Parts: sequence; structure tokens; C-alpha cells
Amino acid sequence: MPIVLGTIAVPLTVAILVGWTIVVARSPSVTGAWLLVLGIISLSIILLVLVLLSLFLLREMVAAQRQFGFIDSVTHELKSPLASVKLGLETLRRPDLPPEKVAAVVEMVLTEVERLSGFIGDVLQANRVVHGQSRRIEAIAVAEMVAGIAAAVARRQHIEAIDIAVDVPADLRLWTDPTAVETVLTNLIDNAVKYSDPPVEVRVVGRRDAKGRTTISVIDHGIGLEKTEARRVFGRFYRVESEAVRRRRGTGLGLYVAHVLTRALGGQLSLTSEGPGLGTTVHFTLGARAGQTPAQRGQEP
Repeated sequence: MPIVLGTIAVPLTVAILVGWTIVVARSPSVTGAWLLVLGIISLSIILLVLVLLSLFLLREMVAAQRQFGFIDSVTHELKSPLASVKLGLETLRRPDLPPEKVAAVVEMVLTEVERLSGFIGDVLQANRVVHGQSRRIEAIAVAEMVAGIAAAVARRQHIEAIDIAVDVPADLRLWTDPTAVETVLTNLIDNAVKYSDPPVEVRVVGRRDAKGRTTISVIDHGIGLEKTEARRVFGRFYRVESEAVRRRRGTGLGLYVAHVLTRALGGQLSLTSEGPGLGTTVHFTLGARAGQTPAQRGQEP
């Protein structure tokens, strides 16, 4: 209703302004001129207020819709693993369960607990990002970190480790916040796998250019997206409106957290896709400063 009222009020105000201008302009008196000036100023202020009000209400409505979608996603993300864990524990109570079945059920329960833990970690990380909590600086062996993340994602997504190819020089190192970098890369690699149809093919490529900038690219051959969505996917709670995306679990927080953390690290996160079904490439770039040791920066190690 506020949007409707604002939409009606704006053209109505414009009509009054034009009509008033025409009527008063025909009066040669000084009083008419002053009325014209005052009328234009007052109605212009009213018009500006109405436009700002309409834009504000529209933005709030979009934010509310995303939050409702987020709540639905959170409910599903919590209920699904909890239901699986409950079913697994009830299965383990059976006295006649063979050992191989016990091992399979335990593995399933552990996978669901890990998934739930990862989801809660994303929510907590998003909260830390919003409140701008401080970071720590440590040395990161990029190849080792990426290999560990790839193995964890492959296990969680039930794919072969070889489906995530890692091409990062063994001597590539960064001096930055390891928790932030790990969170960014985990979200990017997990998304690449999640939004790929079998057979999954994901590549993680790390390079440092002549200017000292380090770029880690996550490349998949998955469902892709429209070029117009490339920047919007970094918004909080935002998910692409397509059936292929709706079939996959998600809250719209992963890329938002990755984007804000990257900015906090002084880097840049960009996404490209040639279109639906043509895969996606995400570039995580950190400046030359992240490749310098504390001594090179003139800081205490």
C-alpha cells in the first residue's frame, strides 16, 4: 500500500506543480511571482520526499522478501541434517545391525553433522563480517590450504577427490588472515561443486602476476547463470531465480560472506559466466601486500 500511495502521489504532485505554475504565471503581480517561487520550492520538496519514501519502502520490501527466503532456507538447512542424524541414531539402536551397516550409518551421521557445522559457521561468519571484527595476520601455504579445502568439500559433497583439480604452485604463500581466506575459498569451491551436475569438473588455479597480485580462480562447468546476475549474487540472502538453483540447498549467504571478507582483506572478488549451462568462474584476488612478509611490510613478524 505505501508503494501504491507513493506512486499515485508523485504524478499528482507533478500535475499540481505544473498547473500552479501555469495559473500563477499569468498573473503580472509581484505577489503572484512570489507565490510561484514558493509554490515551486514547496512542491519540489514534497516531490523529493515522496520519491525518497517510495525508494526506501521498495528497498525495504526487497530486503524483507530476501529475509523471508533466508528464514525458509535456514529452516530447511537445520531440519534436513537433524532429521538425518535422528534417523541414523535410531538405526544404530537396532541390536541386529551388521558392522558394515553401522560404519555406513556413522559416516552418514558425521557427514550431516559436518554439513550442519559448516552452515552454522557461515551464519556466524556473516555476523562477524557485519560487526567488522578484527583479523589476524599469519603465513599461509596456499597450495596446502586449497588441497585441504578441496578434500573436505569432496567428502562433504560425496564426490571423488580427483573431481576437484588443484593447480597452485607449492611455493605460493600469502601473509594475511588465514580464517578469512579459508572461509572465502571454502565457499567458492563448495558452490562450484554444488552448482555442477555430474560429472563434476572443478579446477582451482592459483597464480601471482608481475605486479605481485595473487589470484585464485575457481572454475566449474556447472549450471552457470545469466550475465546480468554476475554482480547481484554477492548480495546478502540473494539467490538466482531459476529452477536449477532452487533444487539445491542454500541460504544466499555464502557468496555474500566471501565478497565482504575479500573486501576486508583489501582484495577483489569477481564472477563471470557465459550463460546458463556454460559454467562459472570466480576470481579471488589479493593485492601485492598480501604476498609480502611482515618484514617486507616493515612490521613485526
